[in-house]
Formats: sequence, structure tokens, C-alpha cells
Amino acid sequence: MKKAISILTVICMMLALAGCNSKTVLSNGETVTAKRVYQLGHVNTSAEDDQYQYFAMVFANKIKELSKGEIAIDIVTDSVLGGERDMMEGMKLGTIDMALITNFSLGSFSTEWEIFDLPYIFQDREEAYSILDNEKIMGPMEKRLYDQWSVKVLSYGDGGFRHTMNNVRPINKAEDMKGMRLRLPETAIYVDAFKAMNANPTTLAFSETFTAVEQGTVDGLELPISSFHSTGYGEICDYLSLTGHFYSPYQMDVSSFVWENLTKEEQGWFEEAAKEAMEKERVFVQEKEEEFLEQMADNGLKINEVEDKDSLAKAATAIYEDYRDEIGSDLLDNVLGELGRN
Repeated sequence: MKKAISILTVICMMLALAGCNSKTVLSNGETVTAKRVYQLGHVNTSAEDDQYQYFAMVFANKIKELSKGEIAIDIVTDSVLGGERDMMEGMKLGTIDMALITNFSLGSFSTEWEIFDLPYIFQDREEAYSILDNEKIMGPMEKRLYDQWSVKVLSYGDGGFRHTMNNVRPINKAEDMKGMRLRLPETAIYVDAFKAMNANPTTLAFSETFTAVEQGTVDGLELPISSFHSTGYGEICDYLSLTGHFYSPYQMDVSSFVWENLTKEEQGWFEEAAKEAMEKERVFVQEKEEEFLEQMADNGLKINEVEDKDSLAKAATAIYEDYRDEIGSDLLDNVLGELGRN
């Protein structure tokens, strides 16, 4: 009997050394059995109706399916791994495996990505997708990001168009923004665009913004529809104007330290999973935006389409030339040419 137990122990040890699956508890409390676990971080909530979380879950489930459970993705939400800039730096150092990174966070690392933060660069989602899915435009940018920051872009999520919520008046033309104190993230293009539209922008940490709006320190703020809904601003603001001034894509990124240690087959799984997540999330986010708008309107928020959006676009796009050299003249001309605006 002792001999049998001894043999069994040796066999188990050999199997373990050969790469036996082990049990791991993920951030959401789920226990998985996998050979490898990679963390995927993002700054949004873990709510299943959040577009970042939805994207991450589709990706994780597809990796589990393709790898037959040998690879698990641990989704780490709510900035637990740090802010987006922290996670970008972590991926370069190899301390962060993967992350969803909003475009406006990328400008600090590579200024050419600021092109997607220009106001009214896209008139609708179809235009945005036509550029983000364009290998001729995106391929060289992605390669430079990889070479400089050790970040492999797998696909792009749809963060939605950003709109304006405030407690002063509905916005129907550029003149309506005059003097309006609006909170903005600390992103130069955002600030300059709102100054051009006659607003009085104030940069403020997002964690401090709800109180500032509630107390009237600022008149309002700008965010995507889903973020307005999830953060409860519809309960303390009177007006939501669908200004659509910025489109907000985000990247599904993986550190080169992970990417280069995957087999070719595994890299194919990651690419396939990221593509599926992108395609499904594009449908999901549009459906959710309609649902969220209805809910906020039912709760008393006054929502309006902008009657003279051209006046906002004309004022805001005047800043393009200020950023031409920083973004890259050729890149700007190429994107505008693809969109038929040269």
C-alpha cells in the first residue's frame, strides 16, 4: 500500500512539473483551473452593462473556449491595477499583462494618437469604424506603439460619442455654451476645443466632479452616455445635449512580455477573441445607449438633439491646425482624405 501511494505521489509530482492545471481564484471570486492566468485591467466598473466590462467578458470567455480552459483571463476592474497611464507604463515594464486603454490616455505616450481626440473628427460611428478598421492607417501607428511602448494593439472598443450635461440651459448652438463652466479631463485638446466653442472649461479629477456639479462649483461636464448613466449625473443635472463633440475609442492592449511568450496558435486565439469582443461590443454599446437615454428621460432629465451642430463643429475644428505638427501633418491629411474632407 505504501509503495502504491509512493508511486502515485511521484506521478503527481511529474504531472505537476509537466504543467498540470492549477486552481486559481479570479478577482470576481470565481475559481478556475488553468495552466496560465493573465490579468486584464480596466478603469470602469464591473457591472455587466458597462461597455468595457462587456468587452472584457467576451474576450475572456472566447479565450477560455479556444484554449479549452488552459488559459484564463482575470478581469480586474475599477482601476485596481492603476489608472490607464499606470497600466500603459506597467505593460511596457511587464508588470501588467493586458489592459483596455481609452484613446485620450495615449496622447501622453505617443502624440499621433491625439488625432482621435480631435473634435468632430468623426460625424458618426461608421466613419470611426472605417478608420479604426483601416490597416493602411492603423498598421503603422500600431507598429510604432509596439516598438516604443511594448504594447500590442489587438482591437478597438467603442466608448461612444461624448455629449454635454449641465444645469444652465440646453445647448443648441455654439453660443449656448458661452461662459458655461464645464468639467473636463486634463487633456489639452479637450480643453482647447471647449474654449473654441465659447465654454469656460475647468480640469478636475473625476473623483471630485460629482460633488462639484452637485454644489454648483461647475455647471456640468461631458461624458459618453453610458458613463452619464452609470455615474448618476442624470439625477443632479437638468439638461443633456447630444453634442457628440468627441468620439472615444479604446484599445485592447497586451504587453509584449505576454505577446512574445505566446505560441503562434495562442496569438491567433488572442486576435480572434479580441476581434469577436470588438464586433459584439459595437452592437452592445449602441443598444445600451438607447436604453440608458430612455431611462434617464423617464427620470426627468431633459434630453435634446443639437439644432445647429455645425456651429459647434465649425468653432471646435478651428483647433486642428494648432495640433497639426504635434499629431503629424501627413497622418492628419491621410485620415481627413479617407473621410473625404480634404
